[in-house]
Amino acid sequence: MKYRKLAAVLVCSMVLVFAYCLAASAEAEPKVGQSVGNVKFGKPLSDEDAKYLGLDKAAEFTLKDIKAPYVFIESMNTT
Repeated sequence: MKYRKLAAVLVCSMVLVFAYCLAASAEAEPKVGQSVGNVKFGKPLSDEDAKYLGLDKAAEFTLKDIKAPYVFIESMNTT
């Protein structure tokens, strides 16, 4: 019986430490105006999409390749 209590306390402690580590390592939410670096994106679906973004051709591109005064990026967390 003594070992069961010790095992239960040990398991609970391990779960709490694991949860704390996950929370501590989580990235902070992005803020308005935050720099995201030069992110690479895949090829646009069509030539029209590439033209809309101001790209020369429908190929992989980065944020710097988009010809616009500003770029709105919507981020969705799916976890």
